[in-house]
Amino acid sequence: MSSLPSLLRVTALVSALTGVVHLLVPDGLLGLARWSYDRVLAVRFQPRENAPRCVRAIGLAMLCGAYVLDRLARWLE
Repeated sequence: MSSLPSLLRVTALVSALTGVVHLLVPDGLLGLARWSYDRVLAVRFQPRENAPRCVRAIGLAMLCGAYVLDRLARWLE
């Protein structure tokens, strides 16, 4: 069974990678959301003008969360 610190580290890594993607390709993620909404939900997805900035802000929050999770994992070891 995995220990809590190792689970926190894996979660931090996944969160950091996801955060980097949000920071680097917000328009690509919005395009993926547009495609998914159209295909799966059969509705139109209209992102607002500031949507890429909001996606980047979420990415930054994910990176901050990853840092906190990593520090917590180190503290628990």
